[in-house]
Amino acid sequence: MSALTVAAPASVGTRAVLVLLATLLLHALMLERVHRSLVGREGDHEEVVPISARLLSPPAPPAPAAPRPPVPRPRPAAAVPAAPAVATPVPVEAALPGAFGEAPVPEPPPAPEPAALQEPAPAPVAETEPEDVEATGAALRTALAGLPSLSAVLPASARYVYRTTNSEIRLATGTTTVDWTLAADGRYQLRMTTVALGMTVLELDSQGSLGEFGLAPERYTETRARRSPEAANFDWDGRRVTFSAKTHERPLVDGAQDRVSFQIQLMLLGQAQPEWFRRGAKTVILMAGRDDMTTYRFRSTGRETTQTGQGPMDAVRIERVTARESEARIEVWLVPALKWLPVRMRFTDRFGRVTESVLESQPAS
Repeated sequence: MSALTVAAPASVGTRAVLVLLATLLLHALMLERVHRSLVGREGDHEEVVPISARLLSPPAPPAPAAPRPPVPRPRPAAAVPAAPAVATPVPVEAALPGAFGEAPVPEPPPAPEPAALQEPAPAPVAETEPEDVEATGAALRTALAGLPSLSAVLPASARYVYRTTNSEIRLATGTTTVDWTLAADGRYQLRMTTVALGMTVLELDSQGSLGEFGLAPERYTETRARRSPEAANFDWDGRRVTFSAKTHERPLVDGAQDRVSFQIQLMLLGQAQPEWFRRGAKTVILMAGRDDMTTYRFRSTGRETTQTGQGPMDAVRIERVTARESEARIEVWLVPALKWLPVRMRFTDRFGRVTESVLESQPAS
C-alpha cells in the first residue's frame, strides 16, 4: 500500500470523516483476526465455510396476561344443629368393673326386630285404691248374713288376759282383763279392766244384745282412776245417742259400736268377711265414746307375725287412718286362727302417750 497522505482537516466535518475512516479500518483488522481464528493455521486447505451473522431484534416483551375473572367463593352453609346423641343403653353387667378392675367392653346392642314382629307393650294398669267399706246399715246386714248364727261363732263366756305397758310408766307393768258373757237370749256383758300398781286405772263396760247388725250396745260406761263414771246411752227406738257428760246428742245408725264392743264386732266381721281385711282395704266403723260419736276408718296393712305371751302368731294388722296428728291412733292385731281375736292392741293419745296390751292367756279351746 502506498503512503497515505492526509491533509490537515480544514474543518470539523473533515475531522469527523477521518475518525470514521479510522474506525472502519480498525474494524477491518479485527474481522481479519477473527477470520483466521475460525479457519485455522496457514497452509490448511480445508474448505472454509463462510458464517453469516445477522443481528436479531430483541423479542417483544410478553403481553400481560389478561386478569382472570374472580372465582366466586362458596358461601359457608348455615350451621345445622347436630341431633342430640342418643346414649346406647349398656347392660348392668357391662357397667360393672371386671374381676381385676378392668372395665369390660360393652357388647353392641342387639339389632331391633322388624316392626312387624314386635308386639305392642301392654298398657300399665293403674292400681286403684280400694273403696271404704261402711260397716253399717244394709251392707253390714248382708255381710253378717253369711254366718250360721252370731251366737254360734262367739263364746258363751271367756276371759282374755293381756300384759299392759304405758310409755309414761316404764317400770310398771299392768294387767288388762277382758271378761265376756253371752246369755241364751242374746244379751251380752263385756268388761275390760286395767290394773297397775295395785289399783284400777281404767274400766270400760258395755252392755247390749246381739242382732242382725252384730253387737248393739245399749249403755257404755267409762271409769278412770279417781273420776266419776261417764256414760253413753244408745236409744235404738229413738235412734239417738246421749251422753252423761254432755248435753248434745247424736244420731244412731245400725252397726254403731262403743270403745270396747268394737273389739268383739271385729271378730264377727273377720269371720264373716275376711276380704274386708285384705291389705289396703279400709273398714269404717261409727264408735261412741264417753262424750261424743266418732267415725273410725281402719286400714289393713296385711299379714305379719306378732309376738304374744303365747309365742309368735300370724296376725292381720289394722290401724286407724287419722287426718290430723291430734287424733288418737288405734292399732289392732287380729289372729284368724283364733276366730279373729285381738291379740295385741296399741292406743296412742293426742299427746303421744302409748298404751299397749299383748295377749298373755285365753280360755282353752
